[in-house]
Amino acid sequence: MLTTLWIAVLVFTVPGLVVSWVSGLKLPWAMAASIPATFGIYGLAAWVLGILEMRFDLQSVVISTLIFAAVALVWRLFFVGGWLLGRRKTRIRKQSLADEDASAEDISVAEDPVEAPQPQGFWRSVWDYLRNGGILDHRWLLPAAGALTGSWLIIDRALKLLLSTEHGLGDIVQGWDVHWHASTVRFIDETGIASSTMMGQLRNIETQQELFYPSAWHAGAWVLSDVANLSIVEATNLTGIVLSGLLLPLAVALIAWRLVNNRGLTAQIGAGLAGLITIASPVLFWVGNYVGAWPYVAAIGAAGVVLALFMSTPAVPVRIFAAALAFMGMFQLHPAPATIVIMVLLFWWLLKLIWVPSRKVKGSKAGLGIRVKDVSILALTGIIGVALMLPQVISGSEQTEEVLSYSAEEQVTRSESWLISIFMDTRHVDFFGTIDILPVLIFAAIGGVIALVWRGNLWALVFYGASVALTANSLKPFGEPWGDWLNIIGGLHYSTGHRLIMPVALFTFAAAGIGAAAAIRVICLGPIKKFAAVSGVVSVVMALVIAVPLQTWAKDFVQEGSETTILAPHDDRMVNDNDLAAWDWLIQQPRAAEMNIMGDPADGNGWMYAYNGLHSVSRHYAWPAAGEGSATAMLFWWPQLLGTGTDGNPDQINDVDLAARDLNVGYFMISPWTFWDFQIPNFRQIDLLWETPGVTPVYKKGDSVIFAINDQFTDAELDQMRKPGNSPELLPELLTKGELGLAKDEDELDQNYYHRPSTPARTEAVPASPVLYAPDPTKPHTVPN
Repeated sequence: MLTTLWIAVLVFTVPGLVVSWVSGLKLPWAMAASIPATFGIYGLAAWVLGILEMRFDLQSVVISTLIFAAVALVWRLFFVGGWLLGRRKTRIRKQSLADEDASAEDISVAEDPVEAPQPQGFWRSVWDYLRNGGILDHRWLLPAAGALTGSWLIIDRALKLLLSTEHGLGDIVQGWDVHWHASTVRFIDETGIASSTMMGQLRNIETQQELFYPSAWHAGAWVLSDVANLSIVEATNLTGIVLSGLLLPLAVALIAWRLVNNRGLTAQIGAGLAGLITIASPVLFWVGNYVGAWPYVAAIGAAGVVLALFMSTPAVPVRIFAAALAFMGMFQLHPAPATIVIMVLLFWWLLKLIWVPSRKVKGSKAGLGIRVKDVSILALTGIIGVALMLPQVISGSEQTEEVLSYSAEEQVTRSESWLISIFMDTRHVDFFGTIDILPVLIFAAIGGVIALVWRGNLWALVFYGASVALTANSLKPFGEPWGDWLNIIGGLHYSTGHRLIMPVALFTFAAAGIGAAAAIRVICLGPIKKFAAVSGVVSVVMALVIAVPLQTWAKDFVQEGSETTILAPHDDRMVNDNDLAAWDWLIQQPRAAEMNIMGDPADGNGWMYAYNGLHSVSRHYAWPAAGEGSATAMLFWWPQLLGTGTDGNPDQINDVDLAARDLNVGYFMISPWTFWDFQIPNFRQIDLLWETPGVTPVYKKGDSVIFAINDQFTDAELDQMRKPGNSPELLPELLTKGELGLAKDEDELDQNYYHRPSTPARTEAVPASPVLYAPDPTKPHTVPN
């Protein structure tokens, strides 16, 4: 398991790390940006390969990474060339000295070798490059240690719980969204298509209606399955844990780093402690994992990395390439968290960067110039990221109305909506029992005051307030115009409180880390200059000592809830061992791997596609884009009419028979019961297929039953499937040709009779029923008459 875990980490980081480093980031920042940059590569490559009708496979991924690296190198050489041709060494040295002075105030200044080269000789320049913001700069160690420890705490806890399930890493999540995620990874494996704009081919089997769905997460999961030799279900489960587990503590640490925005010990310790305690937030990893919003949670984590990187580009423009690539990766994980980055950067620019620009300059003209340059760099970075995503954005805009239609309003008062949002007590937090989040809020308040009063970061407080308001509005909408304005942003997050609370948690835990760090510095007399040297050493030692019980507290804080959120979706209410056995059996039957299999999307039978590649018509619990009169609708609502003929001729092929042929459906599988309580089980499949003349039961184990459509198979194939002992449970006896008087000779007397419609269908419509009504079976509805 440890080896597999390391492979996952490498798959999710190496491409982005290499490209970011080549583009001009020093190693610590390249490591921080590596995951969103990697998924920027995976997502954009998948889209381009889809346009070119080329497979998304390991070879194309490697080639794509090399192309990105080449472009990054050209970008880097552009900056180097500009320095060599357009700058004089004396000017560089002056700028370098100015940057060194400014670096004590702004962490983003003077970290790039081109921006601040040292003229004292080659080796001295190399040393300064590695020491000032590079791999030998000790100032990144505490933040990195905290973030990595926080990641390990989350991943270790979640993986141990997952491995304790019956099927371990390959245990199927009984969840709505994860079904779709696993199906997408299988689709990539089967077809080589990973483009976000081509997901309609996966979901809409009959119509192939276009569908946009961000697929970078799934592309990365497929790469993991291929490199680590994991099954699709195993790769999906591991990606859901590892990717969010890596990103969330890193995001919290980087936000804490930006809240202080200098390289001092308060920032270092605060970022480290913030990353360390991320596990203690119920609403980030744990609830996000429980509801199956795995790409969304990963994108939330990536948003923290992206906004921190964006905020450094005005001072170090060479980072534009990596920031734009990381933004693309975040967007292709899930587009909604882009609102976090945009809002933070807007508030930061208006409330901080305009007043304290990236460079210290003298004179009003120079001041205006640097401010224009700052906003231009931010805009250019965003434009590059958005421009390359524009075709996907346009494609996805067609689904925006559907996303905006979601609502998760709760029966709470206005004051309760505010308190729930501030105390981060949204849906499913009750799994964690009686927890006291007040100490975190107290330290967060201290950290917020420090960020505001000492560092002048009003933007953070404003964004926090806006995020709290967005969450409160989702629980109980405000009146006009505030409610409408907030719904514009909240609607992109499905207007659900348990999603909108995540930015609140990111900033709360980041501020709590800063508050704790400030307390340590005060106790160690850090503000007193004459004790500065000793205080620094004592502060670090104290922080490391405190980190030990702190991580114990963080783990214990979510002990109960983490177990519930991981294990609860691994019951057998949707997919059980009977289903797995049925799928293992079915894949061995005649043409089962080539035909489509019909069933009720609400009962979980569609998991067969992710599990072993059986082509279920349903790849999601939700209904595909196939409405009234479609083959999908007819087979779902009127399966009992297979082989019954028409009113004029009981042996004539009717439109349900034709639907099975058109959709290439050879089997039905029923596996009750439904996912949601409001979903009405399809008793026409559950009960009436046993009496339908055009189908034959071929397998039964518990509630898992498989029927074969006679018209799609020969008698010999049906006999082979019904061979004694082939089905775990006895199947009902069939009437023989002799009993029905259909035997032509003695050899046929004891042969089973399999009814097939024998009269060709008329050219005009041959209704199988007077009404063909096709509501979405995964939503509340009335069963058609």
